[in-house]
Amino acid sequence: MMITLPLLAALIFGGVSDAPMSDWTHEFKPAGEFPKSVGQPLSADRLAELKRGTAPLPYGDLTTGLRTPDGTLWLGTTKGLLRLEPGADRYLLFHSRRWLPDDRIDELALAGNGAIWARTPGGMVRLWQRQTTLDQKMTAIHTALRAHHIRLGMVGAIQTKTPGTTKDGYAQPSNDNDGLWTSLYVAAEAFRYGSTGEVEARKNAWQSLSAMLFLEQVTGIPGFVARSVVPASDDPRRYGGQWHRSANGRWWWKGDTSSDEVDGHYFAHAIYYDLAATDEQKEKIRGLITRMTDHILDHGGFYVGPSGKPTTWGVWAPEKLNHDLKWIGERGLNSLEWLSHLKVAEHITGLERYTEAIKELNDRYAYDINTVRQKFIWPANLVNHSDDELAFVAYYPLLWYERDARQRKIYLLSIERSWRIERPEHSPLFNFIYAAARQANRWKEPSQRPSEAFVDPKVYDRDLCIAWFREVPTDMYRWSITNHDRHDLGPLSRNRSGQVCSRFVLPIGERPLNKWNGDPYQLDGGGDGRERDDGTFVLLPYWMGRYHRLLE
Repeated sequence: MMITLPLLAALIFGGVSDAPMSDWTHEFKPAGEFPKSVGQPLSADRLAELKRGTAPLPYGDLTTGLRTPDGTLWLGTTKGLLRLEPGADRYLLFHSRRWLPDDRIDELALAGNGAIWARTPGGMVRLWQRQTTLDQKMTAIHTALRAHHIRLGMVGAIQTKTPGTTKDGYAQPSNDNDGLWTSLYVAAEAFRYGSTGEVEARKNAWQSLSAMLFLEQVTGIPGFVARSVVPASDDPRRYGGQWHRSANGRWWWKGDTSSDEVDGHYFAHAIYYDLAATDEQKEKIRGLITRMTDHILDHGGFYVGPSGKPTTWGVWAPEKLNHDLKWIGERGLNSLEWLSHLKVAEHITGLERYTEAIKELNDRYAYDINTVRQKFIWPANLVNHSDDELAFVAYYPLLWYERDARQRKIYLLSIERSWRIERPEHSPLFNFIYAAARQANRWKEPSQRPSEAFVDPKVYDRDLCIAWFREVPTDMYRWSITNHDRHDLGPLSRNRSGQVCSRFVLPIGERPLNKWNGDPYQLDGGGDGRERDDGTFVLLPYWMGRYHRLLE
């Protein structure tokens, strides 16, 4: 990672959130007059030399190139635009409709203000770096979320009529994981409120948490939350899955609720309870958490829907996790989840029943030991990045609340192993949850904001996290991106879905857009630009890092 002077100053003096930084942006232009370039054009001989240079070219079919006065190289290829700063060991690649009208670059020009212009068969584009701050970048992402991504208080992706824009209309369809995605937004806004005291953040979080509370109310089953909900006037069959009519006939709610949704509920309710809830709100949260936890306990570790049978993935029972080979792949993760949920319930309610349940799970069924190897690295069909997200969402409250020294040693061993496997992905969410787990060794008041980080920045790769926030695009549209044919990746592999993957993660701006349940090693993916993500995958780790003072 190249440390710029603004970032270096921020790292030394603090204030990373409001330190000035440069952020890439672009503007498409119709075919027309091309500006005169102030850059030095590169000859065919020089382009040929660059193919033999020390910095590997992602694509070798160079079409044009120029050098800026500061020595930066811009190269056009048939598959994207390359940039190499002086002293850098790798090219930055701009490709796909995220950046270009067409990947073939026919001509380049450097404008007097430093912007780079590229002519492509699909039109022209102007790229430049604008001055901003991380806080301003998060505000831009969040402003778009609030404007376009709220449905009945739930947060999720939208489908636009026209690729890359909402101006011609859009819809926010029901999603299998509406409860989970909304929970992550609640946590993000609760962390923002805990960090800044912004009243609007608390209001936003409560609006969406109220939607999550309604996911239980609409089912009519105490402690059982729906995956999603739509008005009775909608036709739920178009969304797939199991749908049920509410008792009052006003709603359709989606059943077969998975552990994903339950994971999200405990995570969001715990964070909001500690950081933002009023006494009245705490009472509502306490009631839901009690009903959910009692529901699972009373059903022997199963989540039971209207059929009277457990849902497909709502399973935390010892006889399944410890003794049924069909569930061996879920043993570590689901043990971790159930211990985490019980710890949240114990923290929020103070009821002895939950303390005793944790003790029995650990003493009699070794659930704590099960968690140590929850992360699978082999065989390939069990390497599941969706499970990684669920695991870290469960790790956070478990290690933030657990204060017993013996139990902490086991849980810390578990997250240490998981994090070391995930570390090459450079995920700020996983890094900050790992750091918060270690922070809790020194900070004994889980309901209060830590007074300092208490963890060496190198331990949780803070600089890489800052670089990720600087590099992540604010364009949340899913554009089709192809990387498997690059020349700078080395040997490739395939993931559990058969998708081509690299041995290392590409910069966030060069790979397909994914939430934290996606595979960051996957090289190809995306869509036609008609789906827009809500951006919570950026906001949550940022405000978590701010709250825990890991970015100071």
